[in-house]
Amino acid sequence: MAGRTPSNASPFSPELQTFVVTKYDPLLAIVRELNARLQASEKERMRLERRVQRLEGQVISLNDAVETGTKLKPTPDLEPEGQAGRHAVQELLEPEEALVAPWLFSCQIGTPTSALQVLLEFSPDSTLEVDCKMWKREEDLWILLLEEMPDGTDLPVETVPPPLTIRTSRRPFSRGTRRALLELCRGEALILLRNVPGRREAPNNPTAITLVAILAAALSEAWSVRFFLNLRYCVCWFCACLTVRVEAAEPEALGRVALVLDGNDIGSRLRAGRKRFRIEPLN
Repeated sequence: MAGRTPSNASPFSPELQTFVVTKYDPLLAIVRELNARLQASEKERMRLERRVQRLEGQVISLNDAVETGTKLKPTPDLEPEGQAGRHAVQELLEPEEALVAPWLFSCQIGTPTSALQVLLEFSPDSTLEVDCKMWKREEDLWILLLEEMPDGTDLPVETVPPPLTIRTSRRPFSRGTRRALLELCRGEALILLRNVPGRREAPNNPTAITLVAILAAALSEAWSVRFFLNLRYCVCWFCACLTVRVEAAEPEALGRVALVLDGNDIGSRLRAGRKRFRIEPLN
């Protein structure tokens, strides 16, 4: 332990002070965030369990009605009587954003990649790290992203799509890039974008902000396509179970993708055309 000097008023050594500022404080913030998320997840789990039990009861009633030809009994939880009934209906009609786990995050510039991997529970093998400063046009975005993709999803540079803008982002991707994004959504991928311009820097960096929005919109579209394909398979599989035509196949696996924006003073929303994506801060 170092003694106090005019230049060092703290009784701790400069090395220890540096460790506390650069390592301990960020890790402590991550632990607090994990505890908060754990409590929120437990509440969400209990809510979903009640919801599943209610839906299972409805399925049993529906199956009995089909077999016996009797009328369905009214479900007390869904009767719009009083405030409790309205809350039950609103719970079943939640917006899509409330049903999807957060996937777009922000972190302070320079946050260690290992800390983000621990916080979001991703392995180093599934992490893609790209520097936004390398993007001069949209082709750079796709080239660098495809080059960083894990084995099995990496594609030649010739599959890079034609230029897109926010206004024309509905135009389909090239077949190779679209397939790469769909394959990416089947596994686990942590995409870390370094040096993203914050709110103060955004007016002077419109190209970078536009490209970040295009990437977020493309990932959202690819994940939605994969999600609804999987949902359609689940519905068909469930209907087959009701008619005792159960096949050995299982619904296609749906992966987990997270996009982290590394920068100073990142906002809480990202606008991509008519869509607005919520950004969850990590620290």
